[in-house]
Amino acid sequence: DGALSKLTDAIKLNPKSSAAYVFRGSLYAQKKQWPPAEQDFKAALQLAPTNIVVKFNLVEIKFMQKQYDAARPGFLALESDPDMGDLASYKVFLCDLFGGHEAVASKELDAFNKIGSNPSYYFSNAAWDLYHKNIEDGRGWLISASNIFAPRKNAYYAQSLRDLGYLPLPPPPENK
Repeated sequence: DGALSKLTDAIKLNPKSSAAYVFRGSLYAQKKQWPPAEQDFKAALQLAPTNIVVKFNLVEIKFMQKQYDAARPGFLALESDPDMGDLASYKVFLCDLFGGHEAVASKELDAFNKIGSNPSYYFSNAAWDLYHKNIEDGRGWLISASNIFAPRKNAYYAQSLRDLGYLPLPPPPENK
């Protein structure tokens, strides 16, 4: 709450700071205060209309509220971005899987499996397995991803599984 107050003061001093709106919006989102988070991300987007991270955060608000059908078009629009595209594709897949469009998600998973090297390949397979209660298979995908990609990159993809309640995983069963 202290940080929110300081960011509000910063915005009053410099209302053209998109970064201050993004930080404050992120804090609101962490607190699950969706309307002010969305308002701050929209304000940041007005100040920085080409900022792909702000666009992503604005769509992520819908995803975090489990409004998958509302979030999907926003993530779909970000797939062509060279930096955000793979993560956006993964998020489209999650919107379909958790939004009740399993047949569509299955086709998207097939497409990831044909590419086979991006984080979306590993995390989509993990999400599919976790969704279908194949915990150990999901764990295998996550371990593979952690051995291949940098922790920061893994964190971006894993965050969705954390938000959805799939992470952290329960401990593996004991071998007898």
